[in-house]
This record gives sequence, C-alpha cells and structure tokens, in this order.
Amino acid sequence: MTAAARAGWAAENRASAQRLSACYELLRECVRRDEAGAGHESRPGHSVVDPFDVATGYVVAAMAVSTLRAESMVSFAADLHQRYPAILAALAAGRMDQRAAELLARQMATVDPEVLPLVQQGVVDDYLAASEAGERLGAQAIRDAVDSIIARYDADGIRRRKEDASRARGVRINKGADGMSTLSATLATEEAAVLAEAIDQRAAEHAAADADAAAAHAAAAEAAGETPPDLGCHYSKAERRADALLSLVCGDSLHPGSPGQPPAPLRPKVTVIAPGNSGDGAGDGTGDDCGAQVEFTRTGQAALQALLDMLVTSDGASFEKVDPRVGAADDARRALKYRPSAELARRIRLRDGTCRHPGCAVPADDCDIDHVRPFDHADPARGGPTEECNLMCLCRRHHRFKTFSDWIYDLQPDGSLTVITPDGATMMTRPSGPLGAYRREHARNESRAWDRQQQRNPDPTTTSGDTRSEPTYWTRRASRLNTERARTTGTATGPATGPDDTRPAAHSRWWQRNAPVTSKVELDVRALLDDILDPPPF
Repeated sequence: MTAAARAGWAAENRASAQRLSACYELLRECVRRDEAGAGHESRPGHSVVDPFDVATGYVVAAMAVSTLRAESMVSFAADLHQRYPAILAALAAGRMDQRAAELLARQMATVDPEVLPLVQQGVVDDYLAASEAGERLGAQAIRDAVDSIIARYDADGIRRRKEDASRARGVRINKGADGMSTLSATLATEEAAVLAEAIDQRAAEHAAADADAAAAHAAAAEAAGETPPDLGCHYSKAERRADALLSLVCGDSLHPGSPGQPPAPLRPKVTVIAPGNSGDGAGDGTGDDCGAQVEFTRTGQAALQALLDMLVTSDGASFEKVDPRVGAADDARRALKYRPSAELARRIRLRDGTCRHPGCAVPADDCDIDHVRPFDHADPARGGPTEECNLMCLCRRHHRFKTFSDWIYDLQPDGSLTVITPDGATMMTRPSGPLGAYRREHARNESRAWDRQQQRNPDPTTTSGDTRSEPTYWTRRASRLNTERARTTGTATGPATGPDDTRPAAHSRWWQRNAPVTSKVELDVRALLDDILDPPPF
C-alpha cells in the first residue's frame, strides 16, 4: 500500500512538472509571435497586448481554471525555468511536490541573482535529504531551514522579502455561499497578536456570562422540579471568537440609548431589486410583482427582515431600488452617446458582478464598462449602441485584451457572454451579480409556472389527448384559506410564504444578545418599504 501511494505521488509530481513546462512553452510561443509582429508596420505601443495575458487566456481556455490560477501557473512556470532549474529538476524527477516547490521558490524570491544558483542548490539538496531520510517538516520548519541557508549567502535577501510582505497588509471581505461571507486580514505579527488577545479576552467574558446564566437557569429549574434547559454547551470556540469580534467592532449592544453603550454608527448601502410597479399597472405581468431581493453591497444577498433590523439602528442608509427588466434604463437618445448614464452603468455592474472575461473574478465595481460591439465615434448610429444588451464589465487588463486581440466576444440579451479564441475554443460566462441572479431565478419561476399550467390544462397546440378541467371555485377557495391559515399560525401544510429571516439564530450568541427590538421606527420603516415596493393603485 505504501509503495503504491509513493508511486502515485511521484507520478503526480512528474505530471505537475509536465503541465508547468507546457505553460512555459505556451508563454514562449506567445512571446515569439509578439516579437515576430514587432517590425516597421507593427502596432502602436498603446495597442500591444502583453504575451503573458495572451498565454493566460489560452490556459484558461485549455484547462478550465480561473484567471488567477492561470496567472499563477504561467508565472510559476516561468520562474522555474528561468530562476529555479534545480527545483524544476526535482519536481520532474517526482522527488518533490508542487506545493513544496512553490514554498521554496517563494522563500527565495528576493535572493540576489548572483548567488541564487548556490542558494537554490543548497536549499533543494537540504530539503530532499531531509524528506528522503524520513523527516516530515511543517511549512514553518521548511521556511526556517531555507532562511538559514539564505543568510549564509545573502542576508539582505531576507530583509527585502519581509519588506515586500509588509505591502500585502490589508483586510478583505468576500461574499460566500449559504448566507455566509469571509473576512480575511493580513496583519503584522504584533498587530495580529494584539487583536488575538482582545478577541480571546472578550470570548472568555462571554463564556463566563453564559456559564453564569446557565447556572442560574439550572438552579431555577431545579427549584421548580424541572429538567435544566440546554443553553448551548456545544457552542464552539470559533463561534465564540466570531461573536467576540463583532462585539469589539460594534459593541455589546446596538440598541439606541442603552446605558454605557452608544449606538453603532451603521450606514448600510443596500440595493433592493424589485419589478417595476409604480402604481400604474406597469408590472412585468407575471403576477409576482411584490417579490423583491435585498443585496448588501459588501456581503451579498439577505432577506427584507435583515434590512429592517439594520435600518432600525442605522444612522442613515443608502437605499437603491432597481427595476430588473432588461433594458429598463435604456434611452434612445443616450444610446448614441459613448458614456453610459450613471443609472445604466450601475445596472451593468449589478448584473455582471465581476469581470466578464472567462475565469476573471475582479469585482464589477473595479471594472470598466465596455461596448461589446465597438462604439463608432464618427457615426454613432453605425456602431454599437450604449445600451444594456451591448455593455459588459471588464477589468482594465481584459478590456485592453478584448480591444486589441483577435478574440471574438458575443453578448446575449440575457447577459450570457460567449468568447471564441483564435484556435476555435469556445467559452461562456453568465452574469454573477445580484441582478443577473434575480433574473435567472425569475426565469426558473416562470418555467415552473408554465409546467404547472401545462399539467393542469395543457395547450392543445403542443399536446394531445384529454385535458384536465380548470379548478373549481371550491378548490381555489380551499387553497387560499390554507395559505392564509399557514401564514397566520405557522402550521403550514405547504411551503411558507414571505421572506426568510437570514439572521443567525442558534449560531450567533452575539446576535441574540443584540437583536434589534420592535419599535415605532421599525414600523415606520416597514410602512416606507411597503409604499416603495407595493404602492397603492392610485
């Protein structure tokens, strides 16, 4: 068993080396083509496309990976062939895996090129000797061993690497799945130590408070002759640290006027996507004009209840209502102008979510708005119009790539983009923004409604055979009463209606302690939202 696993590991390492060598050969071919076209009649400098970007695009098309991973593969392949041949040789021989190779190369990134051959040979020999002798070193132990070798030849290389690492300091918030988001921070070690101590101290305070509350409840239950309730003895340390972080940032109480705690100065930026129903009957005709989706700018989709809870304690909010119909912001006069209106540009970003080039994940807010069919400045009527069906988000790199390369881009009315490479490979991307997701869900609902209608009373032009009669008054009345009873009593026999509450329940003690209370402000906000999303018919 061990021999088979070892053989498989070595084969995987050799395959990694072969894949990286193919990426490097692709990069060299793109460089050769670029140099072959650099003559007297070559392109001007502003229209030159970086061969690295071209190679990355072909890797995305060939391997079905993201642009970020393709860039990493091409860059690492170039480093191995140009700077670290000893690492490449060990990888190709199956003696070192790609993760270890990346770690060693990263540690030697700032070593002086004059001494790099000596350093890398010493690093590779030391690592392979330890590995084949049975030592299994962790990442930190490998870094320490590499630094000890670097210090013998180029002590300044370690200092330069640390200076480069300090520029990566920052905090990032990424939208996740299943109602969760990811908060990541890269801090200096001393900063992280201070934050970790503060979080652990606050988590310990919360744990002590929960233990006291559990003891009090247990004593009360024992006095009453009842079974003590389970108040969350399985609450994990990670969850407590998450609550402690929220407590440090927002305080232990979000209620205005709480003693000793000022209200949190929340100013949320919220987008509500709802059909265009302005009270004049101009809905979309689907019968679900009251449906809406709430999108928080930084963290993604949430329910209306989460919006109401946040607005109760916020110090002002940016509230934006978006009509999801395709082309709702198009204007025939502005279609002949190059720059889109602010409303149209906002819709394109809400629809696309990210850069639309295959595999790219740059947020739409950091992208350019590009015409798929080029705009004709000399005769706007002949070129691509400035309308939603002809605009998409592209990051600056892929905007230039699309403009000056010979790749073909085709945007469909629903936002789907088809990209065809010069060698015939076809890729497709769909809009990932909240507006695009809303439209896909709306289309699925329409399809399900049509299927239900066909099952109930098929169209004689598309089906054959006997058709079912329309539901009677009594069946429709019973269905309506059952829905109303389920909504008021919560004992639904079918699916519940209305927005789901996405607030953490048993998963967040911090939210339970600080959940907003019902107040007149909340009722006023509810009335305001009802007027905006479902105005009276007059």
